[in-house]
Amino acid sequence: MDDCVFCKIVKKETPAKIELETADFLVFKDKFPNATIHLLIVPKKHILDITQATDDDWKEIKDIALKIAKDKTVNSFRLVHNAADAAYIKHMHVHFLGGVTVERKV
Repeated sequence: MDDCVFCKIVKKETPAKIELETADFLVFKDKFPNATIHLLIVPKKHILDITQATDDDWKEIKDIALKIAKDKTVNSFRLVHNAADAAYIKHMHVHFLGGVTVERKV
């Protein structure tokens, strides 16, 4: 998608603070963080949301989230995915929110 901000980040046309990159995913800092550690796990291919994701996509997201938690020594975190009209950006992404507790705001 030509006008998709995440596609532009994946193509390195728009700058982002990249934390991790695999063959199929890019992980970068959220521009408007809601947690001590707030990263976005984004597939490199344009996928709308959960309705278009494969089981392999979800397995890699899980593996990436566990790697982030281990690398950053985070023992409490949330993964959040918004679909359809709940998603502000129409390119699948999973929020990794690290260092959150049960008393969180979001």
